[in-house]
Amino acid sequence: MLSSIMFKNQDESINKDLETKRLILRAPNVGDREKIFFMRTDVRLNQYIKRSPPTTLQEVEAFIKDRLKDRKEGNAIYWVIALKDAPEQCIGAISLWQFSEDRKTAEVGYDLLPVYQGKSIMSEALQAVVGFGKQDLALDRIEAYTHKENKSSIRLLQRNQFFLTDQSDSAVTTNRVYAIENLITR
Repeated sequence: MLSSIMFKNQDESINKDLETKRLILRAPNVGDREKIFFMRTDVRLNQYIKRSPPTTLQEVEAFIKDRLKDRKEGNAIYWVIALKDAPEQCIGAISLWQFSEDRKTAEVGYDLLPVYQGKSIMSEALQAVVGFGKQDLALDRIEAYTHKENKSSIRLLQRNQFFLTDQSDSAVTTNRVYAIENLITR
């Protein structure tokens, strides 16, 4: 784990909002706490994820502060996903984190409120983050760890040119590792 990631244009890249046809990916703020609390505690959203859920909104506020600190220090980038016509309303989240020592590989993670699933929103957000990783961070590989039974996540990754690797997740043996690579040459 790195203490700091060196981005090409660090201040610009770290604080950059991403935009797509329908979405804005932006830094989280305290106004997002209820939606982030829901995403991190909802049984359906977390059935395939091994993490400790928050129990209070104060814990989520601390989580948001930690993600902003990670962003400022260049350790990870956590974006809230919002629709362009409602940019203050959090509907999901996506992040790049777990950067390799050589700064060429990162892990992507994501959550999306159930009401917005099945509408290609996460696919659009993932494409924006992969593009950002390639253009702004000069990543060559992005990995995604997903449970072997999480069919929706697997389909999302496959539709976006991620492939199943032969890597294993030593922390969660039911996870499979997918990756997209050769980003620099694409």
